[in-house]
Amino acid sequence: MDLRQLRHLIAIIEERSFSAAAKAVHLTQPALTRSMNALEASVGTPLLVRRNNGIEPTSAGAVLYEYANLLTTTADNARADIARLAKGLGGALNVGIGTHLADLALPKILSEFAQRYPHLSINLKIGMIEDLVPMVLEGKVELLASMVPTDRMQQGLAYERLFTTKDHLYSADNHHISQIDDVITFDRLTKERWVSLNCLHADLDMNRFFANGGKGFPSQVFRTDSPRMMRALIEDEGCLGIMPAEYMKSARAQPLRVEGLPIARATGLLYRPDIPLRPIVMEFANLLRRELSSPPG
Repeated sequence: MDLRQLRHLIAIIEERSFSAAAKAVHLTQPALTRSMNALEASVGTPLLVRRNNGIEPTSAGAVLYEYANLLTTTADNARADIARLAKGLGGALNVGIGTHLADLALPKILSEFAQRYPHLSINLKIGMIEDLVPMVLEGKVELLASMVPTDRMQQGLAYERLFTTKDHLYSADNHHISQIDDVITFDRLTKERWVSLNCLHADLDMNRFFANGGKGFPSQVFRTDSPRMMRALIEDEGCLGIMPAEYMKSARAQPLRVEGLPIARATGLLYRPDIPLRPIVMEFANLLRRELSSPPG
């Protein structure tokens, strides 16, 4: 039994005729008959029977027909995957996305990319830049898209800026501090509850922010790995938090007037310049460039 014989069986059952099947598989009818005789000999039982309305499979033939479709489809997919690999368009795509950017833009980008390459596996790492950059350096992630603290950029990585956003300090619309029309003092801010991302660059930004105001860290800070949780704590639990403007669109919150804010934040692509990006990675990068040529949201 081989794939060629299985394709012949499929053609005969679907065409219900040896002559029509022979044309479909580009064989003479005697050659197709010999192929079926060999297949029946290999399985030890008849696979086809002639009826008044054409050729039909026996019970064994019907079972083998199902397996034949599965096996030939798998073989075709394997050939296609190998061909894509040879062109650099197959295998798995290993990319990293920063947490804020993942919530803002990733679903649309992934959906379009999956439609373009339905047989491609996508290994997606979502997290903080401090966790994702080492993966890029180690070659585990080929391309990283993230909001990047450019003044603390990791040496040895190529960086391509896509857009710049601004981080503001937000409170809920009904928070008492939002009623202050003037610039809010740091003394007042340190007495409020805060929420922050649980990562190094967020801590450094907050330390720098309060140091510029001559104050230490607020007495109560919730830390979370989730920007969505940050937004929820700002909207519903009376916390203050520094967030990208695009992430807070339509939120039940408003930016506050504070010295030292907003903070410009660049979003861009990071990759190792010493490792050429595969064509499939370049395709994903081009899609990111198109969708993120301006801030999402």
